[in-house]
Amino acid sequence: MPLVSRHHFRFARLRFPFAVHVQALHGLASLRDANARREVRPGDPFVVHAFAHFDCDLPGTWQQPCAIVLTAVPDSECPRLAGKPADRPWSRQLASLVFSRPDTDWNAERLAAQWQVPARVVRARLFAEGEALHPLLREQRAAHALHALASAAGPVPSLDLLAAHAGLRSASALARGWQNWFGIDAARLMEDCGAGSRTPPATWPGFVPAAA
Repeated sequence: MPLVSRHHFRFARLRFPFAVHVQALHGLASLRDANARREVRPGDPFVVHAFAHFDCDLPGTWQQPCAIVLTAVPDSECPRLAGKPADRPWSRQLASLVFSRPDTDWNAERLAAQWQVPARVVRARLFAEGEALHPLLREQRAAHALHALASAAGPVPSLDLLAAHAGLRSASALARGWQNWFGIDAARLMEDCGAGSRTPPATWPGFVPAAA
C-alpha cells in the first residue's frame, strides 16, 4: 500500500533500522538526508541507507496526488554502505528489536539480558552513540507504524490497529508520536491514503520486518 499525499506533506527525520527503497508511483517525491537532496520520480527509485535520518516532501494535490512505496531492503542493495562499518550499531540493534517485537517492554534490564552485558553498559553504549533508550523506543514505534501503513495489503488499516501493532496504547498516542517525531498530521495522512477506498478495514495482516 503506498503512502498517498493529496495535500503537501513533509515527513521530517524519518529513520528505520534497515535500508529503505523509496519508489514513486505517482508524482514527485523529494528526499533530503545529511549528504544530499534527491528527487524520486516514477521509474527512478532511490535507496536510503539504514538508520539514516531523511526528510521526504510529497507535494500532492487532489487533482495530482503523489504516492510512494517504502520497502525494506538488505544493506547490500545500498551502494553507499559498501565496505563501511555500520553506523551506530547498538542503537540500530535496539531499533531492529523494536521492529521485530514492538509490543515488548524494552528496558535496560531486558536489553542487558539480550546483549549479555550489565544494564549500565546498555545505557553507556547508547549514550556514546548519541541516543537514549526511551526516546529511541518511542521514535521507532512511531516509525514502525508508518512503515506498516506503507506495507499493509488491502484496505487502509485504522490508526487503532496501527497503534496496537506498534506497541502503542491508542490511536491518539500514535497520532502524537507521528506529530512529535515526524511532523505528520495523522488524520490528514489517513484521509489521503484512504480516499477512494470503498472496502471497510476489517482485518489487516501483521507486519513482518526484514531481517536485520
